[in-house]
Amino acid sequence: MITPEFHLHSSQGLILNDPSRFKVLDAGRRWGKSFLALIALCLEGLEYPEARLWYVGPTFRQSKQIAWVLLKKLLEGVDVKWNESELSALIRQTGSLIELKGSDNEDSLRGAGLGTKQHYGGLALVVDEFASIYDNWSVWHEVLRPMLSDHKSGAMFISTPKGKDAFWELFMKGQRSEDGWKSWQLPTVNNPYIDPEEIEEAKKTMPERYFRQEYEGSFEDFVGLIYPEFSENHHVVEPYFVQQVYPKLGVIDPALSGTTAGLKSYIDEAGYIVIYDEYYEKDKRVSEVCAEFKGEEEIKWLIDPASKAKSVEREGNLYSLYDEYHQYGITAETAENDVLGGINRVAEYFKTNQIKIFKNCTNLIWELERYHWTEPKETAKGEIKAEPYKKDDHLCDCLKYLVANRHDPADLTLLEEYNPLSAWGKVNDMRKRAKKRR
Repeated sequence: MITPEFHLHSSQGLILNDPSRFKVLDAGRRWGKSFLALIALCLEGLEYPEARLWYVGPTFRQSKQIAWVLLKKLLEGVDVKWNESELSALIRQTGSLIELKGSDNEDSLRGAGLGTKQHYGGLALVVDEFASIYDNWSVWHEVLRPMLSDHKSGAMFISTPKGKDAFWELFMKGQRSEDGWKSWQLPTVNNPYIDPEEIEEAKKTMPERYFRQEYEGSFEDFVGLIYPEFSENHHVVEPYFVQQVYPKLGVIDPALSGTTAGLKSYIDEAGYIVIYDEYYEKDKRVSEVCAEFKGEEEIKWLIDPASKAKSVEREGNLYSLYDEYHQYGITAETAENDVLGGINRVAEYFKTNQIKIFKNCTNLIWELERYHWTEPKETAKGEIKAEPYKKDDHLCDCLKYLVANRHDPADLTLLEEYNPLSAWGKVNDMRKRAKKRR
C-alpha cells in the first residue's frame, strides 16, 4: 500500500502527536488548521481498517470548497474510490471511509457511529470553523457527540474565534484539561510558510480588534455586544455580608415552561445596586419557585409585565402567572418594560460603576458576556432597527427590570445603628468623638 508523505510545521506536529481525545484548535487565518485536520483523518484511515471518519463544515458547500480538493491532493497515489456527489473517499486497502459533511443538513449527520473497533479512542471527527456553525452547541451535544460513543472515538474542533461562544466554552475545557480535552491558541505567525510582512500589512490595514480575532486567535467580544461597558474586573466582587437594613429588591422573569430566572439585590447607602443572589431553573412549578423566593420577608418583588397575560387554564377559568405567584405568597409589582430605555439605563449604570455583582451569580455573568444585538433589520416604516437576540437573556431581562425601577438609597442612620463596625459606622464614631473633643 502506498503511504503518502505529509509535511507539517512544528506546531502542527505537536498537536497531531498529542494523545488527548478531544482537541480544540483556536487558530488564526492561514495557520494551516484545515490542512492538519485532513492529514489527521487521512492517517487514521490509512492505518486502521473499516474506520468511518467525518469532516464537518458549516455548510456542505463550504466543506467542498475548503476540503475536497485538498483531500484529493493528500491521498494522491492511494487507491481510493471517489464519490463526487456524496463527497466521500473510500480507501480500498483498509476499507476506511472519509466523508465530508455540512452542518446545515442535520439529517445527513445522523446514522451509524464514527471511528473503528480496531482503534478505540482514535480520531474520527473533525469540525471545521466550529464558531461559524449555526447553533453549534446543539449540533455538537445532540447530534455529533453521541456518534463517538461506540468506539470512544476522538474529535478535533478547529476554528477562528467569533467572540465568547460555544467554541470558547470548548476551548476553556481544554485549558482546564477536563475529561480528555486539550486546547491550543495558535496565531498565524506560528506558520513558518506565511510571510511575516503579510501579517504586518494586515495589522496596519485592519481594525485592531478584528486583527486580534482573525490573526491572533483572540476571543474578542461580540461585534454587537449590548453591554460592552460590563467588565468582570470592575463589576464582579467576592460575596460579603449583606446588612439587614439595606432595602432589597427582587425581580422574577417567569415561565410556564423553560427557564424561570430571578435576581436578588440590595440598594446601598450610595444608591448603588448590589446583586447578591440569582435563581436559574428549568421547568419548575410556580409553587417550587415561590418556596425558594420566600426565604426573605422584607424584599420588594418586581415581575415581568407579560406575566399578567391570562394563559393558565384551571377548572375552566383562565389565570395569569402573576395570579399564580400571588396565590403562593409572592405579591409583585409589574416592572417597567421599555426595552431600549432599560438597556440604556443599565449601560449607564455599568459605565459609572453603579452595579456590583457577587461572584456566585455565575449565570448572570455568563449572559452579560454574551448578550448581543441581532442583525439590523428594516422595519415596515423603512427604519433600520436592531433588537436584542432573544436567547439566553433571562437574567439580562431581570437586570433591566431591576435598574429601570426607581429606588432610594439605604438610610445611613439605620445603617450606623445596626452596624457600628461598618465603614460608615466607624466614620460616624470618629465624628462623634471629634465633636466631644471640641
